[in-house]
Amino acid sequence: MMDARGVARAAASTATGEARAVLDDEANEREVIDAIVREVESCGFDCEPMESVNERRSGGGSSAVKTVKLAVDGMTCSACSGAVENALRAVVGVSSATVSVLPYGAAIVVYDSNATGARDFIEAVEEIGFGASVYHSAEDDGSTTTRELSRFREDLKLAMSLTAPIVLMNLIVERIWTPKLGRLSLWVLVKFALASRVQFGVGMRFHRGAWNSLKRGASNMDVLVSLGTNVAYGVSVGGVLSCLSSGSMCARDYFDTSALLITFILIGKYLETSARGKTSTAITKLLELTPSEAVLLVPTKMGEEIERRVATELIQVGDLLKVLPGARVPADGVIIRGDAYVDESMITGEPMPVMRKMNGRITGGTINEGNAFVMRAERLGADSTLHQIVRLVEDAQLSKAPIQAFADRLSNVFVPFIVVLAMVTFFSWLVAGWTGSIPAGWIPADENKTLFAMWFGVAVLVTACPCALGLATPTAIMVGTSVAAGSGILVKGGEAMEVASRLDVVAFDKTGTLTTGSPTVVAFKSTRPENLDYIISVVVSIEKDSEHPIAKAVRDYARRRSPTELALSAKSEVQIVAGQGVCCVVNGIAVAVGNGKLMSERGMKVVSKDIEDFTVEHEDFGHTVVLVGIGNAVDGAFAVSDELRPDAKDVVAALRERGIKSVMVTGDNWKTARAIANACGIEEFHAEASPADKVAFLKKLQGERSPRSKNKFEASKVAMVGDGINDAPSLAAADLSMAIGAGTDVAIEAADLVLMHADLYTVVRAVDISQKTFRQIRQNYVWALSYNVIALPLAAGCFYPTIKVPPWVASILMAISSISVVLASLSLKRKCREQRHTVLRSIEISSAA
Repeated sequence: MMDARGVARAAASTATGEARAVLDDEANEREVIDAIVREVESCGFDCEPMESVNERRSGGGSSAVKTVKLAVDGMTCSACSGAVENALRAVVGVSSATVSVLPYGAAIVVYDSNATGARDFIEAVEEIGFGASVYHSAEDDGSTTTRELSRFREDLKLAMSLTAPIVLMNLIVERIWTPKLGRLSLWVLVKFALASRVQFGVGMRFHRGAWNSLKRGASNMDVLVSLGTNVAYGVSVGGVLSCLSSGSMCARDYFDTSALLITFILIGKYLETSARGKTSTAITKLLELTPSEAVLLVPTKMGEEIERRVATELIQVGDLLKVLPGARVPADGVIIRGDAYVDESMITGEPMPVMRKMNGRITGGTINEGNAFVMRAERLGADSTLHQIVRLVEDAQLSKAPIQAFADRLSNVFVPFIVVLAMVTFFSWLVAGWTGSIPAGWIPADENKTLFAMWFGVAVLVTACPCALGLATPTAIMVGTSVAAGSGILVKGGEAMEVASRLDVVAFDKTGTLTTGSPTVVAFKSTRPENLDYIISVVVSIEKDSEHPIAKAVRDYARRRSPTELALSAKSEVQIVAGQGVCCVVNGIAVAVGNGKLMSERGMKVVSKDIEDFTVEHEDFGHTVVLVGIGNAVDGAFAVSDELRPDAKDVVAALRERGIKSVMVTGDNWKTARAIANACGIEEFHAEASPADKVAFLKKLQGERSPRSKNKFEASKVAMVGDGINDAPSLAAADLSMAIGAGTDVAIEAADLVLMHADLYTVVRAVDISQKTFRQIRQNYVWALSYNVIALPLAAGCFYPTIKVPPWVASILMAISSISVVLASLSLKRKCREQRHTVLRSIEISSAA
């Protein structure tokens, strides 16, 4: 794919049978797609475009330009297509429309999704007397795996229907009645015809794949299959031609061997593809969450609303939708009437329904467990949370884990090695036969020494299985990422999962990670009560635009105390100091709101003993103290409490059981940090850290020796758990970054793992799934290598005549090896089943007097 001009990046997955390409900005999409198809097909693989995502932002940056294809009924001539084209172009928001009558009535519309949508286009077409619907290709009815499975099924039916008569003729028919053509049995000619259809009809996929593989200087399983079957078929054809030309007695033919080889290999491929399809069930389940229909509220001229059922694909941005009790939410949006009690378990993994009030955001695919409510649709199709989750999981499954490099290196030399081994096996047995080194009774009466030696070489060719090695990593990664997605954990790549399986240290941010992230002000102290309103109004104005949880808590508290704000012109030189606070100049006086470090750097001293006592008292309780400095002195202080997550201590203990050390890094003061760390059971922590300090602390941890390293030095693998926004620098610096509590915002670029639910225990769950996935990958490699180490000597005749492996038996063994690897990967679904026990901490019993 990278050979096609205009391709910037490309990735392909053996497990999914899919590939994805990212095009250069200047590339012509249609031309590049055609070039990609040609390049892939030149390698011997079937290829067809599945989906083209082309999302651009218009100049204003607010309207997403999208494309939809419509099927139009009733058009008979160019006048019809012109009328439809004009009707579509007249719709507000349409930038272009192209309509064609042949080969079938279709229209392609490019439009602004914030202004219009498919429903408007269908109505416009229907108004002029034609029928229209969103176009669905035949491929839309099934996934790539389903279509591949269907092709294998048809080929397998044909192969079995042709091979069965060949086997029956060999075992039964020829023993009962054998008509002759000269000295040649007519049944041999029938077998020749049937086997030829199997060899060059059904089996052509292997020969074509082998030829294209060799043409590009590589080799794969197709080369081994093609060589083995062609040898068996060629020997049989040679015997038939010799019999016809010389009139001599025709020796035994081996048409059954070549046909059985292809048939059994097809059976293996069919079962392997079927099992492989089960690895993506989590993605399928996610896509099935979107309901097929929605209740649209259409306003009337009388100011009322009428309900109308529409297909979900016809929903447009801004539509008002009514969600009934027990129904699935049809799109991402905002609640505008009523309250929602929503089951988000399939997306976040949280089993308990969540309350969403008016103006609260709601996610498509979730279930309304409460009363009916009305929502406004905002994000549809590829923009929706559900599709973003699916896209992240698919991207992860397309990416390669570093451990895959082992299989890639081995596969490069595997097939050439097997071909050489088969030749060595053949010549070894041939020489042994010629020199009389083996008993004459070992050679069957209807075979000569050359044929006898040849079957050992053929058995080696078809026994060897590079497929099991190639499937070991991608199938396990596919199941692992799917299981993780079902638990509300989005893994952005195989490499991230591999790092998660080898972690030594997990660094936690405090606010919003170890704590709930919903801080509240519990106390306020001022040195000048007479100027209290002024101090409060200064705080409201300074913190007005801040999104930090603590800043928002202080601002909300201040607004309740004094809703007045300073005029915008009164403040200037606003400066946000990361990890410390904010400072500015108000009416010519320096003002700062933040921690003690910020006050010290700005020369603002705590001159009041009341403020000192207030600070000490609340920091001992684990509260965060936010100071307000005006001029050169601290005039006020807020005590902010952010409750510790109830599972924080359990998470630290669970990680310790897995040999992973937990540390905490925070911008808060040392006393507060120590109180939180002690409550969690964390022994090592770093406080009063700016974003740069956090990065330096992580680098220090990464420079330490890993407990896993034995002889040579191996650096510790460090994960950072934060909110994905305020901790972006430290998330980027860590070996593995986890953004927790992302909710419906799955587009956090800085994180390798996005933990959809705010439950801190998902960190442990992510580690467990990753460790079990890579343990399974290692087991897959052990099995794949062990199979070849054991099966190849058997096929080569090392234990002959005690153990004999005919070529058709070898083909069954090869199929079993691939299927077993896929089934072993599927067992991860059972192994990764969550086994978290809730601990009952206390019981309170009260009795009425």
